[in-house]
Amino acid sequence: MLRLHGFATSNYHNVVKLALLEKQVPFEEVVVYPPADASFRKKNPTGRFPCLETEDGRFLGETRVMLNYLEDAYREVPLLPADPFERARVRELMDVIDVYLELPARRLYGEALFGGSVSDEVKEGARGQLAIGAGGVAARARFDPFIAGPEFSLADCGATLHLPLVDFVTRRIYGESALAGLPLDAYFARMQERPSVRQIREAERADQPEFMKRMGVTMALPS
Repeated sequence: MLRLHGFATSNYHNVVKLALLEKQVPFEEVVVYPPADASFRKKNPTGRFPCLETEDGRFLGETRVMLNYLEDAYREVPLLPADPFERARVRELMDVIDVYLELPARRLYGEALFGGSVSDEVKEGARGQLAIGAGGVAARARFDPFIAGPEFSLADCGATLHLPLVDFVTRRIYGESALAGLPLDAYFARMQERPSVRQIREAERADQPEFMKRMGVTMALPS
């Protein structure tokens, strides 16, 4: 059985978990919190969370690598279209969401979520990247009813877990969402109806007190 090593407050852990649930692949979660210790670094040398242990005891790091592995190894329930161009469109959306939305929003977490402060320079730099990302999603997303078209895809795994955080964090930092103008309320509502997403959100809420205690922080949490 596959084993997913990480913790349920991590949106990247949950992206991989959502793919596993949607593909109906049996797996076990192994709870590990940061910081990465020597044992975890033997599994994933970068020390980043999560990592995926294959059925034969080998390990993979990096979320995109794990998603691609799952798509290649467990083909019964595909989460990428059959058409090569449409597959590329899904991956393009995944990159836009990860690189131009989640990553710059992450630079704001210290102030938006953990009660610290972020410099004006960082905020302005992130704002520019976020604007590029929002424009990219507006140009490529279809919401038909899923973000890349009529079928749930790997792009929905990222969108469902990353975009609510981007929306919440940017509202707190800038007083308005970087995603304003996108039809996200209806999209988020549709995603919340999926049993897989409800399962992840319940585990996330249950994990947050332990995560905060271990990290020695308080969090401003999305409602």
